[in-house]
Amino acid sequence: MVTVREQLPGPLHELSEETTVEHAAEAQSGLVSWLDRVRDILEGAELKQLEKVAQLTLERELESTVNHRTNTFSTGIGMADILAHLHVDEDTLSAAVLYRSVREGFITLEDIQEHFGEQVLSLVKGTLAMGKLSELIEKNKRLEDHFNNNQREHLSGIYKMLISVTEDVRVVLIKLAERTYALRELATASKERQERVAREILTIYSPLAHRLGIAQLKWELEDLAFRYLAPERYKEIASLLNEKRLEREQYIQFVIDKLKNELSENDIQSEITGRVKHIYSIYRKMKSKNLSFDQLYDIRAVRVLVKNVPDCYHALGIVHQIWRHIPNQFDDYVTNPKANGYRSLHTAVIAENKSLEVQIRTFEMHDEAELGVCSHFNYKEGEKNTDHSFNHRLHSLRAVLEHYQERTETTPHAEDEESNGIDQIQDFENFEKIYVFSRDGDIKELPRGSTVLDFAYHVHTEVGNKCYAARVNQRYVPLTYTLKTGEQVEILTKKDREPNRDWLVNSLGYIKTARARDKLRHWFRQQDRSKNIEVGRELLNKELARLAIHPKSIDLKDYCSHFNFKSGDDILVALVSGDISLHALINQVNRQMHLDQDEPELVLKPALNPRASHTLSAHGILIDGLDNVELHIAQCCQPVHGESIGGYITLNRGVSIHKVACPDYIRMTTQEPERAVEADWEMQPTRGQSVQIVVEAYDRRGLLKDLTQVIFSDQINIRQVNTISEADGIANMKLLIEVKGLAQLSRLLARLEQQPGIISARRLVQGS
Repeated sequence: MVTVREQLPGPLHELSEETTVEHAAEAQSGLVSWLDRVRDILEGAELKQLEKVAQLTLERELESTVNHRTNTFSTGIGMADILAHLHVDEDTLSAAVLYRSVREGFITLEDIQEHFGEQVLSLVKGTLAMGKLSELIEKNKRLEDHFNNNQREHLSGIYKMLISVTEDVRVVLIKLAERTYALRELATASKERQERVAREILTIYSPLAHRLGIAQLKWELEDLAFRYLAPERYKEIASLLNEKRLEREQYIQFVIDKLKNELSENDIQSEITGRVKHIYSIYRKMKSKNLSFDQLYDIRAVRVLVKNVPDCYHALGIVHQIWRHIPNQFDDYVTNPKANGYRSLHTAVIAENKSLEVQIRTFEMHDEAELGVCSHFNYKEGEKNTDHSFNHRLHSLRAVLEHYQERTETTPHAEDEESNGIDQIQDFENFEKIYVFSRDGDIKELPRGSTVLDFAYHVHTEVGNKCYAARVNQRYVPLTYTLKTGEQVEILTKKDREPNRDWLVNSLGYIKTARARDKLRHWFRQQDRSKNIEVGRELLNKELARLAIHPKSIDLKDYCSHFNFKSGDDILVALVSGDISLHALINQVNRQMHLDQDEPELVLKPALNPRASHTLSAHGILIDGLDNVELHIAQCCQPVHGESIGGYITLNRGVSIHKVACPDYIRMTTQEPERAVEADWEMQPTRGQSVQIVVEAYDRRGLLKDLTQVIFSDQINIRQVNTISEADGIANMKLLIEVKGLAQLSRLLARLEQQPGIISARRLVQGS
C-alpha cells in the first residue's frame, strides 16, 4: 500500500532519518511543492498562515537533536494533507501541522498564541485534550471483543466522553486525520500495535467519522482496520471481489451507458459512476444477514448524480421503468435523512439478470455524503463562512449520541450502509453531562458539577452512605471535589460509616444532584424520631452558639406556621432529614427579630411609630423620638442586622446600640429606664455590620490566605485581623468583618469550619 509519506513530494517522508544540510534543502523544496498542491486543492487559496506554520515546524524540528521514533513534521504534513482533501479552513490545516510538534515539545503553546492567534491555539489545545482523553480511554476501556454486544453501553459512554471535551468540530476532524494517518502507517508496526490501533479505530473513530458524515474517511478507516483485525477474512472478500472484477467492470459500464442515454432522452443532466463496495461493509452485511457473497444485492452498484431533487425522483422512475425493482429494497433518505444528515435514494433492481444497486442524489447531496460537515466550509481566502447550516454544526457541534442503539443487526456496527446506529442528537450548547470512569473502568454519566459524593450515590446508595474518602486519578480529594470528564473515581467505604448531616448543607458543596440528596434525606428520615430530635437540637444549639445567640431566646413554636409543622420537635426532625436547612431556619430567625414589611405578623415587638421623629444612621438603625443623634454599636454585644436591639443614651457618646438580651443593656436600663430608647434596623441593611469572629485552627503555611479567600468569595469585607500562634501549634485568629445579617454570618462560619485544619469558627462577643 502507498503511504502518505510516499505520496508527499520531495523527501519529506525521509526526515525521520539523520537530517543533513542536503536533506534540509530537499525538504524545503518538497514543502514548497506540497503547499502548491494544497493551493490547487483549495482552488488557489494563498495559505500564507499555513506556509508560516509549516516553515516554523520544519525549522524547529531540524534544530532538534532529539531522536524521535516517528517524524513529527511529516506526521503533521500528512494530517494536513488528509484534511486538505476535506476542504477544511486554513486554521484547521495550521493546527494539524502544529499538533504533533507541540506534543513532542518542538513548539510551545505560547509560540502559537504569539505567531498564529487564538483560533489556532484553541484548536491545538482541544486536540491535545482529546488525545490525552484517548490515552486514558485506551487504559480503561474494555474493547477486547469489538463484536461483543454487551459493550454497547460502554462504547456509547466513550463516544460521549470524547465529544464532551470538544468545543469545536474541527478538533474532531484533526483527531480523525491523526488516527487516519496512524492507521496508514501501521504496515511495519508490531501485530499487537496493529490490532490495538485498529480496534480503537473501528470502535471509536470510524463511528465519529460517520457521525460527521465524512464517508471518505469512514470507509478508509473501516477497511484498513478490518484488514489488521481479521486479515484472513479481509483477503477472502478481497479475492472474491477481484475474481470477477473485469466481468463486473464491463457489466457496470454497460449499465452506465444505458442509463445515461435514457436520462438524456428525458432531459435529465446526470453524472453516473460505478460505485465500489467496501470490504468491511460487505463483511458486516454477510455476517448480520447470514448471506453469501453471491447473495448480496449491492456488490454491483452505480451512483447517479443530478441537478435537483425533482430530477432525483424522475431518475428513480426511469430506473424502475428500465429494470425490474426488487421488492422491499427501496429507501428514501431524501425525504427521511439519516441521523447524520445523509440524503439519497437507494433502490435495487434486476438488470440483465443480475442484481444491481442504484443510488440517486444531487451533486450537493453527494458533497455532503462524502465530506460531511466539511462540505459546508466553502473555503475562500479571507472570507468568513456564512453558511447557516455549517455555523450551526460548527458552533454547536457537540452533537453527540444519546443512545448507541441496535437497529437490525447484532454488532455495534450493525446498521445499513452509511449509518452507525446513532439515532438521537443532543445540541452541545445544552450539553450538561460529564463522563467519568469507575475504578473498574465503567463509564458513568453524571450532571455537570457533580461531586465525588454524587458519584458515590450514583453507583449505589450504600456506597454513598458508607463513603469516608475518595481518590480521583489515584490522588485523594475532598468529598466536595467537582468531577470533570475523563477522570477516574474510586470511592473508599467503611462498614460502620454513616452519612454526615453536613452533606445536606448546600453552601458546603458536598452534593449537587437531586438523586444524591433524595437518597441522603431518605436515610435520615429512617432514623429514630427521638434520636433525630436530639440530634436536631444539638445542630441548632451549635449554630446558635456559633452565632453568639442564647438558645433560650429562640422559641421554635414561633416558626411552626411558617414551615408548616405542628411542633418545634417536628422542625428539629426536619433539620436532621434535610427537609429544611439550618440556613433557612436562621434566615427566618433573622426576619423574626426585626420588622418585615411583607410579613408584619411575624414581628416580635411593635414597629416604630411612623409619625414619630427618628434617626437613620450610617449603621442603618432607626431611633424612636430622637433627631440628629450620634450612634455607636456597643462592643459588649456587637449586635448585627436582624437581632432585636435597643438604645441607651450615654453621657458623652450619644446612643449606644445593644442587643436587648445583652446583660449590660439589661443592667443599665433597669437602673436608669429613662435612658432607654426604642431602636430597630432598616428593612434591608445599607452597609455591612461589624462583627468579630474567632477562628481556631492548626497552624500551617497559607492558613490565613485560605481563610481570607473564603471570606472574600462571599463579598464580605475584612476590617481587622489579629493572629496569635500558640506553642502547641494552634493558631487563634480574631477577625473583624462586615456582614449583612445573621444568615450571611451563619453561612460563612459553616464554610470556614470546612477548611482543612480548622477546629472551630464562631462569633465573638464580650465575655465569650
